[in-house]
Amino acid sequence: MTLKRILKIFFTLLPSFIYYYFDRRKALKSEDLRNNYNLMREHAKKMVDKFMKLGPAFIKLGQLLSVRSDVLPQPYMDEFVRLQDQVPPAKFEGIKKIIDEDLGGINKVFDEFNPIPISAASLGQVHEAKYKGRGVVVKIIRPDISKVIDEDVVVIKKLLPWMSIFMGRAFINSFMTAVDQFYETVYEEMDYAKEANNMKRLKSLLSSYNNVIVPDIFPEVSSRRIIVMERIDGIKVTDVKKLDELKINRVKIASTLSKLYLVMVLKMEMFHADPHPGNISILNDGKIALYDFGMVGSLPKDMRDKMMWLYMSLATRNTEEIIDALIDLGVLDPFVNRYIIANGIDMALNEMEGFKVSESDVRMLMYAANRVIYRFPFRIPKQLVLYLRMGLMLDSVCRILDPKFNFIQTLPSIFEQEGLYKDYYIFRVKQLAGRITKYLDSAMRLPALMQEFYQIEIEKEKKGNPISWGVAGIVLGFILAVAILFLIH
Repeated sequence: MTLKRILKIFFTLLPSFIYYYFDRRKALKSEDLRNNYNLMREHAKKMVDKFMKLGPAFIKLGQLLSVRSDVLPQPYMDEFVRLQDQVPPAKFEGIKKIIDEDLGGINKVFDEFNPIPISAASLGQVHEAKYKGRGVVVKIIRPDISKVIDEDVVVIKKLLPWMSIFMGRAFINSFMTAVDQFYETVYEEMDYAKEANNMKRLKSLLSSYNNVIVPDIFPEVSSRRIIVMERIDGIKVTDVKKLDELKINRVKIASTLSKLYLVMVLKMEMFHADPHPGNISILNDGKIALYDFGMVGSLPKDMRDKMMWLYMSLATRNTEEIIDALIDLGVLDPFVNRYIIANGIDMALNEMEGFKVSESDVRMLMYAANRVIYRFPFRIPKQLVLYLRMGLMLDSVCRILDPKFNFIQTLPSIFEQEGLYKDYYIFRVKQLAGRITKYLDSAMRLPALMQEFYQIEIEKEKKGNPISWGVAGIVLGFILAVAILFLIH
């Protein structure tokens, strides 16, 4: 079966891969992509359609590739970001079989069970039911999905060496990072016991936020393939018409959502990484309900501190600090073209604050930046891949709720409300102390370096090799200048 699947995937993707190969060459040669944008976007659309047809593994892989500017040129990213779990539901017979095997019989456990799912995704689907008189929703893994994923993972691994024949080593390294992230993500999402644990942890972490609701879990009727959770009826977060009918303040909802996710990223051990509209609903009283915790992210403490630095730099419009923070986070290469990045940041900040920016300027800078990033790939840290995807989704949701939404303008008030200023300044003091220690250490080494230099010159003189005092003076002057710069930086 694997050989048959390899051949199917190979010949399905081959035409799109050929188009991608030549589109990538155009990007590598720094050609102006503006004239080719629509054509490349059409090629990307066909590739996305094929990913959809190839099933859940490729849908999940495509979703993670949608934020990888080191793998995909801009027109491809613009199309891949639209890739969602749009698949038909599995047959009820297979779903019933899983419930019978894991819980001992569908009729023994549930008072009622609706065989028609209320939503269907690539890995699982959700049904309404009644359990002990309470309304619940039952999330069930698709029948045989583990086998399908395992098979496709094998296929992807087998096809990667063939890609390396045509693509450069830098590209393969970047693509492998994305594939590794895909392996982790897809297998974690298929373990519903882990998802249930994620829900419990985030429910506890968010317990002090009265305007946020995470459903209760019924562990006695949940398993690795099934989650039974409290049913919470709400309005889809992007159902603007319904929200307006109920006179729910959409601007406030957008602000609350941005604050909620920022707090999860900066203060908590994990964050909800899949905030697409189907996973967020608004209750009649304006409270926010979160669903689907199969995809969660977590950032280590040092990375959360650096993210705080980045956000503060954005809030104060300090372009150089923004670039330094991005470099420290590993998002930008230390040798990146700072001029292009700085201009891009300034233009984006001006646009957010309402200043007029011409479309031609935006287009030119976007393609210039994309060519630089794409020609000289960097490896986006694995921990930040889910964060980037989450950020793009959340921004889209907030802008639907509030067309004037400006995340940067909300940062100062969020930092003050959540006590983040103190954490930020503690981090900056520690960072400065670390730099001073490093520079002092370099300065302390200076006498030893000078002594070593003198010793070498004395040995040369003994051997009859005269000292070039002019050169010695230049070298010593350079060493002293560097030491002074270290100390006063």
